[in-house]
Parts: sequence; C-alpha cells; structure tokens
Amino acid sequence: MAVIANKVHTTNDITIKRIIAAEELQAALTLAENVFMQFEAPVFTKRGTESFLSFLWGKRVREMFESGSFAVWSCYRGNELAGMIALRDCEHISLAFVRSDFHRQGIGRMLYAAAKDEALSRGTKRITVNASDYGIPFYHAMGFRKTDMQLFVDGIQYTPMAAKIRRE
Repeated sequence: MAVIANKVHTTNDITIKRIIAAEELQAALTLAENVFMQFEAPVFTKRGTESFLSFLWGKRVREMFESGSFAVWSCYRGNELAGMIALRDCEHISLAFVRSDFHRQGIGRMLYAAAKDEALSRGTKRITVNASDYGIPFYHAMGFRKTDMQLFVDGIQYTPMAAKIRRE
C-alpha cells in the first residue's frame, strides 16, 4: 500500500482520501445515514434514531469539520463511495460506516488505518469509540476493548471502547 498525500491506493481499485470539500462531506454523511438506517435504526428506539440523525445533520458536525476538529475520510472502490470514518479531536471515532455491498472487503480496516495514522501523527496514544452492538466485533478485531458497561444516552445504546495505538 502506498501513501500519496491524503490518498491510500491498493491493488484492488480502492482509494482512501481525507475529505476536504463540503460536497464530499455531504456524500459521506448521506452514506452514514443510509447504512445507519439499514443496520442500526431497526434496533434503536425512535428517540435514538432521532438523536443520531440530529447529530449527523446538525450544525455541530459542520462546525467541527470547518474548524478541523472533525476529520473525515472516504473510501472509494472505483468511483463508488463505499465507506467513511470520522475522527473527532484526533482521538474519538464519531462515525464509521461501510455500505453493506462492501462489507468484509477490508474497507473498514483501511478507513481505521487512515484515522489511526492521523491520530499517531498528532501524538495521540489512544483512540476511543462508542460502539453499537453491530460494531463491537469490528472494533474488537481492530484491538479495541470495552472501557465501561453498555450505556443508554439520548435513546442511543452503546458500549464505550478504547484502543492503544502505535506505529506498526
């Protein structure tokens, strides 16, 4: 895998890139909403779904993105947007979604690697996430461990997790 600027290329036509334009952010957030509605919303309460969508489309995400405290990467297979990840303050995964037709192809792993590289370059030693039940197996595979019992806040059920990070 070769790293060029903010792009990571692999042999199977996959590109990971840091989002810098508002239009790209819009596409990534739309993907997040679509995947959320497919996998998470069916087990969320109505209030939980509303809380998530309010966060996703509220002005706070855009403000953090514009200030640089909300870094977002997208993954393209060819010209198709396959997944996205967002890292808040270089230490917390706020969003991580991969379209179902791209599951089990290493896209989540590559997106996490991009976020982890950014965190390491900024001196971060630990990344946290509030994982949904659906995401826990992925995060375990990435080296995350539970840091607290499952919580239920604003209608959203999640498990706090963290991973110590280092250069490989």
